[in-house]
Amino acid sequence: MIEKRIFVSCDDHDIPMVITYPSEEGQFPCMLLLHGYMSYKEGDGYLFTKTAQELAKANIASARIDFCSMGENRYSRVHYGTEICVKETKCAFEVLQKDSHFFPKRIGILGHSMGGRITFLSSNLPSKCLVTLNGAVNVSEPSGMKMSGDVLKDMDEKGYSIIHTSDGRSELLFPKFVEDCQIYSQEIYKYKNPILVCVGADDPTLDPNVSYNFVKNCHMDNVDMIVIDKANHTFNAKTGDYTKVYELLEKLIPWLKENI
Repeated sequence: MIEKRIFVSCDDHDIPMVITYPSEEGQFPCMLLLHGYMSYKEGDGYLFTKTAQELAKANIASARIDFCSMGENRYSRVHYGTEICVKETKCAFEVLQKDSHFFPKRIGILGHSMGGRITFLSSNLPSKCLVTLNGAVNVSEPSGMKMSGDVLKDMDEKGYSIIHTSDGRSELLFPKFVEDCQIYSQEIYKYKNPILVCVGADDPTLDPNVSYNFVKNCHMDNVDMIVIDKANHTFNAKTGDYTKVYELLEKLIPWLKENI
């Protein structure tokens, strides 16, 4: 396994990307990994680091990025929201298509939480498959993400709010994020390639019914689902116990090998 750190141009800023190759030689399918709200490519208990390692063992490459103002991405936080994340996903995807190490028609997208919403909102890209992990997949309507009254009051009075994350960080959030929660699309229902919806049954952060209802009501025969019992929003990765992460990957990777 080889990892390479690069920066991808996206209009007037760069997107940090870590590419994991199974080996130095050969050509591979690749998954683009999209992190969740207020997270970063190594965040959520190194969820995507573990994912990249296991994918590489299965001869599948991956690329994980930092969205606008997250992790190493230095683009201003004032732009952070759905619109810029969709744009950055497109830029990253197009770079992977041009990488000679990858089969250009065998590139998929995998997103966790808000990254799952971005995954579905990126269904117009020529991806080989789409995968969500506890994703906010209700993209046919505005995001149901709830902001407290104090956050909205701060936005109105100060033009920003301070968000305290579950891993102990204090982060600024600006009105653009709230405005972008109104972005929605029906395009996912036109997607013809395989879709896999993965759910932690005990997710206290994003109601598992968001995923269950999409699968139940989408009326698409290209959608599969994996449910992991006793798994929270990060499949328990933030606790340092990766048992449920590996249980998920033991089911997800065979699906990928068939569909990418």
